[in-house]
Order: sequence, then structure tokens, then C-alpha cells
Amino acid sequence: MYQRSISDQTLSEVLAIICKAQKLLNSQCLPDVTEINDLPAASTALDAIWHGVHTAATGDRATADRLACADDLLPLLIQLKNTDNSVREERAHHRSSTMRNAQTALGRLHQTASVSELIASTPSIVCTMGFDRAIMSRIHESTWVAEALHVDGDKQWAEAILRAGRDNPQKLVPNLFETEIVRRKRPLTVTNVQQESRVHRPMAEVSQCRNYVAVPIMPCARVIGFLHADRYFHRSELTDFDRDVLAIFAEGFGYALERAILLERLAQMRTEMLRYTEGLATAMNDFEGQIGFGAHGADHELARPERPLHDDHWPADSRLTRREVDVLRLMAAGDTNARIADKLIISEGTVKSHVKHILRKLNAASRTEAVSIWLHSERQQLS
Repeated sequence: MYQRSISDQTLSEVLAIICKAQKLLNSQCLPDVTEINDLPAASTALDAIWHGVHTAATGDRATADRLACADDLLPLLIQLKNTDNSVREERAHHRSSTMRNAQTALGRLHQTASVSELIASTPSIVCTMGFDRAIMSRIHESTWVAEALHVDGDKQWAEAILRAGRDNPQKLVPNLFETEIVRRKRPLTVTNVQQESRVHRPMAEVSQCRNYVAVPIMPCARVIGFLHADRYFHRSELTDFDRDVLAIFAEGFGYALERAILLERLAQMRTEMLRYTEGLATAMNDFEGQIGFGAHGADHELARPERPLHDDHWPADSRLTRREVDVLRLMAAGDTNARIADKLIISEGTVKSHVKHILRKLNAASRTEAVSIWLHSERQQLS
């Protein structure tokens, strides 16, 4: 559950000042004490009192004279100043703490390499920064689709809200707040949600949301989704600072998402490359078995070199030397440089030099490409 940002002592002082100011100013414009439950509300209340005293002192003469003669005015102003300083200090401390939490939250993102895990865990990570509900959404063909949602202490409610979003995909129509976020690429704070027509109505109704902050997720400067967050349980208004903190996190999330996607693609490419290499090795073993190379020297491969390989199946105009052809055939069989060196009784450095010459002469970018070119040439010769 969300922890209140204002301390009990400062809250007590603010409420006491409001009560004294109401008696002294006889004003109906001062804030209701029941609405003060966090630092932003306390700061707004103190500003209203300062404004009320100034308005009374510069108003009609009778009111100004009465206020000047009041014994409670000077103590009230001193207490107001001291409490205002306390609220400012607590707000600065709270913002510093929130930024540290945001930094920690960003660190947690980089602990997850899987895209699916990153998406699923992000809403709960957002809630460590002072929010108590968060939604991660994506944009698919101009449609806003909810992907993951977290509600502190109420998993069933989270599932119900998420289901309302998934069952009712929202098109990004012109009158929607989220459409404005995509168009301007800037975060928004939305208030009076239950009275607004420019929100996702099914989700708004199930969530009973009063206000929220929404920020774009936009790696490579393109909006691909949103992060939404609010503070439903502690019932306070969201500030520009809350919006900006979430925007900073969303920027970091975009980088983490790009990283996770890249790692998954690299892993997929590696798997495909391994399958391709294994296929080449199998094909080469079958080929050598058919033409009598496979069994040669198998029992004594470290004791003596492989017999020089025939040139019958290699183009006559090839620029490769006999030894480079020997090295290439062993590369195709899947042997490492060290294993090739053992079989041919040459140094590993010499093998590396041969491989370098082979790649250059065949205009190949990799060992795999060189082997592929060689196999293609072999097939042409055999046909």
C-alpha cells in the first residue's frame, strides 16, 4: 500500500494553521482539512492561507484594521512560515527519495533479458516509485492494447482491469488523450477521469480511476506504447513531478526493451547458425564417406598428418594452394584451428594464416561462407 508522503507532525501543524486561519479570516475560500493528506495538498493549502492574509490586508479598510489589531495574526504568520519551510524540506526529501527509487527501478529493468518477462514485470516495478497501480500497453496498427497491469495488494482487480482493456481494444481516434500523446510525443496528466469522454471508458469504469499520468514508450523516437500510473488508494492528485518521473522511467524502459529484443534476436541467429553449421558438418561427413576420405587416419589422427587431399574435385583455376584446400576441407568437417593443426602437424598460427588467405581468396566474410562456396563448387564439379 502507498505510504503517505507527509509526516504526521507536519500534517498536524498544517491542519492547525488552517483552523486558525479560518477563524481569523472568516474565509470560506480556505481548503477543507479533510482534503489534506499529502505534501502537494499541504503546500497548496499553505499558499491559499498566504493569499487569504494578503487579500484581507489589502481589502476594505475595516477588514484590514480588524486584521491588524488581531493578536493571533503575528503568531499565525510565524507558524505559517515555519510550517511552509517544513513542507518544502519534506517535499525536497521526498523528491530525492523518489528519484533514488526510480534509479533502482531502472536497474531492475536491466536484470531481465526476456522481452515477455520485461513487459510482465514493468507495472510492478513502476509501483516501487510511489504509484499503487500501473499499466503497460502497446500500440498495434493504431490500436491501444493493454499488455500488463499491477495493482498493489489486489491481483484480482488487476486481472479485471486488464481484461477490460484486452476485451475492448481502443482505437487511437482523434479525441482520445492517448492519441494526443502519440501526436505530440509528450506525457499527460488526466484528471476527472470518470467525467471524461476522451479516455478508455471500459477501463476507466472498471478501475474507478480518478486521475492518472500517461507517458509514451518511444525507442528510436517512435511511440510504440504507453505507461499509465495512478494513486488510487491514497486518494491524492498527481503532480507534474509524478508525470516527469514516470517519463524518465519510460525512456529507460524503451532502452531496456530494445536491448531485450536485440538479445533475443542474437540468440535466435546463434541457434540458426549452429544448426546450419551442424548440417554442413553432417553433409561433409557423408560426402567424405562416399569418396573414401572419412576413415583415413581415424585411429591415429594425432600421430600422423592427414594424407594430402585430392585436387580432383577442385576447380583447376582455383587460387587456393594444396595446403589451403586441406585446411578448408577440415574446416568444412567442423574442426577447430587447434584440431586442424594437430591433423596436419602444423602450428595453430599457420592454420590461422591459411584461414585468412582462404577467406580473402574466396571473397568470403566468414568460415561458414567459405565452406558454403567450396561445397557449391564441389557439387558443380560432381555434376
